[in-house]
Amino acid sequence: MIKMGFKTLLILPCNPCVRLGDYSLCPNWKVVLKHVGALVRAGILDLASIDSCKPGIVLWGEEYRLTWCDISPRWDRLYGRDPVRLELLADNVARDLRELSLRYKAIAYYVNVKAYRMALKKASEMTGAELTDLGPPKPSPLSYNKHAKELHMILANLIKVGLHQHIRVPGHGQIAGRDNH
Repeated sequence: MIKMGFKTLLILPCNPCVRLGDYSLCPNWKVVLKHVGALVRAGILDLASIDSCKPGIVLWGEEYRLTWCDISPRWDRLYGRDPVRLELLADNVARDLRELSLRYKAIAYYVNVKAYRMALKKASEMTGAELTDLGPPKPSPLSYNKHAKELHMILANLIKVGLHQHIRVPGHGQIAGRDNH
């Protein structure tokens, strides 16, 4: 088993299976696990979720604490109407990032939810924690599923060279919280 400080963390969006106590039971996590499961089983990649229920970042395996939750992160129904809620999410993600950035060599996210992407970027700026945006290029389920197949190669590269090399992923690869010029 690899020490926590040498691992990479991949943040994914939450899903309704939080009510069942396991994010991996839903299609959005299944498609990602299909492509990065070997890295998880090898002990070099951990998964987490950005979740409206906590709100904040929840490590995979800890979601059983949120089975009461029934909050959807839809922009038009939740965050777009209530900027205070979006600010609260960003603040809580920043709190979690402060701890997680000490525990992981690299942190990346693959999130197709507008509010979650905004909160991750803002939290990165607030904390100075480097996050790598792995996409998908469009905030839609179709784009999420289509581009998930690229994750294994991208993450293997990220793990190999680390964020300090400032790798760029074609079409993605922006490092949040850092001037990319």
